[in-house]
Amino acid sequence: MNRSANVRSIRSGRGRVLAGILTVAAAALITLEIHARLTPFGMVTYPANGTAMADPRRAVTVEPVGVGSRIAAVELREDNGTVVAAAQELEHFEFTGPLAFGRHYILTTTIERLWSDEKRTEVLEFTTVGIPRLEGPAERTLAPDASLTLVFDQPVGKLEAVGGLKLTVQPEQTRTVFRLEASDYAQGSTYPTQIRWETPGGVPLPPFELRISTPPPVSAEVNLRGAENLGTAMPLQITFNEPLAERDKAGRQVRIQTEDGREITGRWGWVGKTRLQFTPLNGWPPSSVIRVSAEPGAFRGVQGGYLEPPLDLSFSTGTDRKIFVYLDTQTMTAVENGQTVRTFKVSTGKPQTPTVTGSFYIYARFPTKTMKSRAKKGEKGHYIVENVPYAQYFYSDYAFHGAWWHNGFGRPASHGCVNMSTQKHNVRWPKAPEDAGWLYQWASLGVPVTVMHSPPSSTSTRIALEEPQRDRPGVRSSPSP
Repeated sequence: MNRSANVRSIRSGRGRVLAGILTVAAAALITLEIHARLTPFGMVTYPANGTAMADPRRAVTVEPVGVGSRIAAVELREDNGTVVAAAQELEHFEFTGPLAFGRHYILTTTIERLWSDEKRTEVLEFTTVGIPRLEGPAERTLAPDASLTLVFDQPVGKLEAVGGLKLTVQPEQTRTVFRLEASDYAQGSTYPTQIRWETPGGVPLPPFELRISTPPPVSAEVNLRGAENLGTAMPLQITFNEPLAERDKAGRQVRIQTEDGREITGRWGWVGKTRLQFTPLNGWPPSSVIRVSAEPGAFRGVQGGYLEPPLDLSFSTGTDRKIFVYLDTQTMTAVENGQTVRTFKVSTGKPQTPTVTGSFYIYARFPTKTMKSRAKKGEKGHYIVENVPYAQYFYSDYAFHGAWWHNGFGRPASHGCVNMSTQKHNVRWPKAPEDAGWLYQWASLGVPVTVMHSPPSSTSTRIALEEPQRDRPGVRSSPSP
């Protein structure tokens, strides 16, 4: 009986031990389940899911969250499928890149916790900040007001221009338009300029380069620069290489005076778009030195350039000379300082090709000239005459010149010019007076010319200095002999 009781006692002890073990195991499992449920399990990423303007310079990171958590697999790819980075079994993931601007990315991460047999996969998407598009080319030219305008398709944050060209940046309120104002630059130059900029959120954008050209300088040619022995009627002409921005004010920038400081008054006007002309009232003072000056930068062109060197020149006039042609008597008179110095017989235009009448001045001179008609070969009135001596143009195609092909001076015989006796090339009449040569030596550019039907009743003749045809300083075509 005692033996049976002992057996029962041993069996009962073993049951209690097993029960205790089971109880402890169950408690452990319950504790583990409770711990797993209460312990965090997940991940923290940068950028966050759905970020629309991620900074591509910052690293893409994945940090597992929770005790015993790790990264089982991670993959970063572009939306076109290109894998940027991939790894497995990591404690931490970091991709330093950099990423591309304006690109969409997909980050797929699987984390796991082995002791709790947990696993989770998350897919997040983000887009890096885009680069604003600049409208227009990289080659730019400053506007006439020395400004440059940059226009972008989306707002821009901070923007600065770096280079040899000094530029002040003024953004508009929308920050899509920036006005750059230049100063202290060399004309006609090109400046490489780097643009450094950021997004409105402060993300630095890749710098880009512009090549900024400055306006070309204005240049000016003056017809009377350095001239000597001019006649009193020759207008001053300043020819610019481009139209000026403030045409109406141009004449006021020029100072004209005699060498002893007397101001010379007259009328300014424009001949075409680029030639500024000054006609002195009652002509230039004879036997004088005339000085013409303007300050640096006085003239600014429509492109924004300006005349850099100061305008500073002089010319001189000769004695007071005038030429009068009388059609009724077919004579010409040379007057100097109010006195007749010589009178010639001439041949002016025939009735069908009359000589023009009016007040003019000599605007071009050639020792020898070939004269051609405007009529083409085979047309009525066509001619070509070579070796015409001592040609002095006073209006369009009309000129004084020697005529060696006839000796009928004192009656009309020309196509409109004023023919004069000459010995040059004169084979038929070698002893003819050299009237044309004398006039060529005595006269000069700018000597007033008056052509009239008969001498005026008054002994004094006023020379009109504002004849419109004086605006033609060159020969458009050969004159009629």
